[in-house]
Amino acid sequence: MNQPDKIVLDEFRKGNRKALDRIYGYYRHPILKFIASIIKDRQEAESIYHEVFLKILRKKEDIKPELNFNSYIFRAVRNEVFDYLKEVKKSHVLKEKFWKRIQGYREEEEEKENRESSLSRMEAIVSSLAPKRRRILEMNYFEKKSYKEIAAILSISKNTVKNQLVKAKYIIRREME
Repeated sequence: MNQPDKIVLDEFRKGNRKALDRIYGYYRHPILKFIASIIKDRQEAESIYHEVFLKILRKKEDIKPELNFNSYIFRAVRNEVFDYLKEVKKSHVLKEKFWKRIQGYREEEEEKENRESSLSRMEAIVSSLAPKRRRILEMNYFEKKSYKEIAAILSISKNTVKNQLVKAKYIIRREME
């Protein structure tokens, strides 16, 4: 979706519903991402975005299409986030909720980094396996092929497939510890 131009902003000022929807949709994702990066709460970010948009709707006649609407809306969002943070600072209950969200966000980020690190290690271990063993493992886990199917495709015995998988799993477990 293209950034709303002067014509769309002028139509928005006049109350055109399509222009409103276009502006709302265009700015929704980047603004929610911006707000959530600060307050770490997607629901509260939604609430702040809606509040900002309501304020802009109330003052739509004051919008000057020839000026930079992008900086106008982000300045309005920034001010609303500051107001929210001031309220958090004043209210003990809000402050507790805010810090819990921040802590939860940090823990989620750490978990995500740990999962990504483990996945990278696992990929490195799998890629270091002997080509035939790696191919058998991939066929079994990713292609969901049975021992019998793998044996038929690679022209080896079912017992060889089983032994190669046991050895591959052993190497992965050992290296992941």
